[in-house]
Amino acid sequence: MITILILYTELMPYNVIVIKELVKKGCRVHVVLQDTNKKTPYLPPLFDGVTYYNRSEFRTSDHLFRFVKKVNPDLVWTAGWIDPLYNELAGMIRKKMNLPVIASSDTQWRGGRQWFNVLTSRFRHQQWFSYLFVSGEWQVRYARKLGFRPDQILMHNLSADVNLFSRIDINSRAANYPKRLLYVGRFSPEKGLVYLLKAWESISNRKGWQLTLVGNGPEKEKLTGYPDVEILDFMDQQELLQVMENSGAFILPSVSEPWALVIHEAACAGLPVLASDCCGAVVSFLREGENGYLFTPGDIRSIRHSIEKLLIQPETELLKMGRNSRKLGMQITPEKVAETLLTVLE
Repeated sequence: MITILILYTELMPYNVIVIKELVKKGCRVHVVLQDTNKKTPYLPPLFDGVTYYNRSEFRTSDHLFRFVKKVNPDLVWTAGWIDPLYNELAGMIRKKMNLPVIASSDTQWRGGRQWFNVLTSRFRHQQWFSYLFVSGEWQVRYARKLGFRPDQILMHNLSADVNLFSRIDINSRAANYPKRLLYVGRFSPEKGLVYLLKAWESISNRKGWQLTLVGNGPEKEKLTGYPDVEILDFMDQQELLQVMENSGAFILPSVSEPWALVIHEAACAGLPVLASDCCGAVVSFLREGENGYLFTPGDIRSIRHSIEKLLIQPETELLKMGRNSRKLGMQITPEKVAETLLTVLE
């Protein structure tokens, strides 16, 4: 049996479905995860083959290293390099146990302060990690700048729950197409919701459409008082499935977004997708004019123009766009993520 140790921050449902796939493939999985200062209320479910440990239980790298030796994993998968303790531990594992250590990365190359990582990666990232497991094409450039060879870069570390969201019958929308434009995510500045709402408000004829915002976060108070806008609280995936089923399109107006897995979820749900062109996931899941429209981050006029293009589409075209979305969404699956991870042991 293959034993995998995952060192993570906060687990989310899309992480759990990959872990379940690893268990299906006969792996035993141990997960150390953040239990303090969490950003969401989500708690991962308990199931056979997986054991969770609280990050707060481990105060030093030596303490955590003793735990690793006890677990005796075949490989270690860590959530990037945000946690100094995990980084130090990764270096110890590679040096003293000679195990593959894989780090996830959804970070796009931006320059600026990232140059420090580039200049020091020889002594840090390349010592800590055997491989980088990146989200998509835009993340490869950063991985290469950090000095990782093509054979040390694994593709597509994130997947939506494809089986769940593809349950939605796209044709069920045909009888009475739902005029709901849906946003799902944090209510925080980097999501660009203020620009979306101003663009929405500026549209004189919304043709009966409603904008629905689902989530929580510090900007919630700023989102009220706009016409034809509904605000719903953070919800679990089963509830979200129902909301997506009763929606006609999805929008993500982020001004900063390394990946945006929610775009994958919306694509699998068979929704036309509108998104700002800074979102890393648009490379995989959005084709301009075929299943959605891109717009400039923070540009109210550009956002409005994309929404207006959506609103004038006949229902037959919206259904066609939804089918195109689903085809794109099926390219990456939790099973493929798990299979890619295990290739390092071949």
